[in-house]
Amino acid sequence: MFGLTDIFLCDKAFMSILLSSVEVYKNECHGALLGYRTKNRIVVEFAIPFQSAERKPSEVVPNWRRELKVIEVLPKLVQLQKLGYFHSHPQWGKTHGSSKLSDPDKKWIGEGDLEIVVAINDAERSVSWRQSKNQLSGTIGKYHITIAGYYKRKRDNRIMQYRILCPYAIGFDYTFV
Repeated sequence: MFGLTDIFLCDKAFMSILLSSVEVYKNECHGALLGYRTKNRIVVEFAIPFQSAERKPSEVVPNWRRELKVIEVLPKLVQLQKLGYFHSHPQWGKTHGSSKLSDPDKKWIGEGDLEIVVAINDAERSVSWRQSKNQLSGTIGKYHITIAGYYKRKRDNRIMQYRILCPYAIGFDYTFV
């Protein structure tokens, strides 16, 4: 990936990431990202949540044996690449979830992989979905969500935060609140 790169979340991927985070709120979720790469864009078409992961408030422990079964059959189902993973950082008590990578997160990102982090917190008020410099945030129901994307470069193993684009999210209106 060279120059300015962004992450484009398709509607199906956005909904899967959001629903996975909400479903297990107060615990972390975990899943795979499928899509393709172009010169300056990583396009995420699908997000597949892993059901067998052991979920805790401050970590998620993947069941790698079961996960490998899924990763193995994916190319037979779709002509997309496994781009990386997503997981959530939920609010725990008064401590808000963060969309930043934790130190253990940084160690787990594979070379050339994408990692999407979802901060999910109790919403204090409803706000429209918006895109900031590198993040996407807004409320749905009683949850405030912030989504950030990171990529570990192959050439130097440096982790870069890339801008998240999702026209579907920005078009959300209050019928979803």
